[in-house]
Parts: sequence; C-alpha cells; structure tokens
Amino acid sequence: MAALDITGESMPQLASPDGSLTRVAAALHLPLNRALTMLASRERLRAHPVWTDPPVDGTGRPVLLVGGLGSSPVALIPLHDWLHRVGSRPVLAPIQYGIGCGERATQSVTDTLDRLADATGEPVVILAHSRGGQFARSAAVRRPGSVRGLITLGSPLTRMLAVHPVIKAQVAVLGFAGTLGIPGLMRASCMWGSCCRQLRSDLSGPFPHQVPFVSVYSRSDEVVDWHASLDPAARHIEVNSTHGGLITNPDVFVILADQLRSMWSRRAAPVSLAA
Repeated sequence: MAALDITGESMPQLASPDGSLTRVAAALHLPLNRALTMLASRERLRAHPVWTDPPVDGTGRPVLLVGGLGSSPVALIPLHDWLHRVGSRPVLAPIQYGIGCGERATQSVTDTLDRLADATGEPVVILAHSRGGQFARSAAVRRPGSVRGLITLGSPLTRMLAVHPVIKAQVAVLGFAGTLGIPGLMRASCMWGSCCRQLRSDLSGPFPHQVPFVSVYSRSDEVVDWHASLDPAARHIEVNSTHGGLITNPDVFVILADQLRSMWSRRAAPVSLAA
C-alpha cells in the first residue's frame, strides 16, 4: 500500500533513507509485529459482512490513521482498506515506526491533522492503535477544532509504559541507543526529561469535552495493560482480542462502523487550527 498525503503525493517514508529504522524494527521482533502477520485473522475479516457489505458510508470524510510501536503501513492495511471501502478518505500519519521521540511523533500527527483538515474543510476522525493513541490524544488536545472524534485501539493512555515487561525492556534498549545518539530513536528524556514534557502533560490533563472520545480495549491484550486504556475522558468499549488483533478483528470493525456513523452524523463545527 502506498501511503499518500492529502495532496496525492507520496508521504515522507516511515523508514530512514539508509533503512536503519527498518532494521531496528525487524531486529526487535516485537510481539505486536508477530501478531500483525497472522493472515488467518485478515482472511476472517475479509469474509465478514462488516467488510463485504459495510454498514456505514464515509462519503469522503477524512480519517487520520496513527500506528503504534513497531507499526508500519503494511500492518495498517486492514484499517486503511476498510476505510476506503466505506467511502472515507484515510490518510496515514508518518510516525517513523513509533519508535522515535514521542513529541516529534505527536508533532507529525498534529501537522498531518492540520493539513488534512485544511484540505477537506472539515474536522477529522483520528483512529489510532497502541502507542499511536498517545500521539493522537495529544494532537486532539492541541487541535480540538480540527478533530471530529478520536478512537483508540488498545492504547496505553493513563500510563505511558503500561506494557508487557518484554516491551519495556525493548523500549529501554531503544531509549539507551537514542540517548547515545543513534538518530530516529526515542531517548531517555522522552520518558522523564524535558523532551516530551508537553506530551506527558497532554496525556494526564483534561480532554476537550466537545470531541467524542472512544477507547476500545481487551482484557486479553498481551502487550498493553488494559487498565491503562481506561482514560477517564473516554467512553470505554471492551472486546475479546489480542493486541495485534485489534486491527484485524471483525468485532472491532463492527464497533468502528457504529462509532464512525455516530461521529459523522454529528454536526461539525467550522475547522479551527487553534488549540
């Protein structure tokens, strides 16, 4: 799938020019990546009525997709293709596999949100998976007038590192490498220093009341502690799914159809890029 920006031209590549980020993501062997390769789940989705006869019409409305830790455009194909099938206009936020600085990723999401809202003249639904939900929540806090609604899937929202110990260890390795100066990776300051202070503040602070916010979570999530998905500002919807399965599980897509229909039926206020 070629990731296109709102002008129809190629978006900036998610990998670095020399392919180093691709090698890092592959070397980590993240459980998320392994789960996302389960072709059987995708086949089950494509045979389900929510795919073959989608119960919602997007009529060209914009949706911003935000991936998580170790995520790639390929991993998000099920969401991207389904959003096309329902007639919406999905755009992928370039977040460099979600293994870089959280504040930089948030800025990238916010900038893409600005361009998409400006190009379409209407607020955008943000759909985010895993760590991408952190970037998406922060972007919504910063640009509430540009957001029609926010839907997160298995996102650790109340604690940034509410993940499996193996993932924590891998994040620590990334942070150590980034602190040593390897470009494109998160650093220790992202968690505790000034680097991502604003992101951390956006996650712990109030959420704009006028923006519908839904957090989909699973108690069977083997990557993210589901308790951390229970953001006080969100409406919580539980499903039975693995972490990676949250973007291939037909039950999730049924929920998405219902939530998108509700968000798109709301009267949208004029787009404003001011926070």
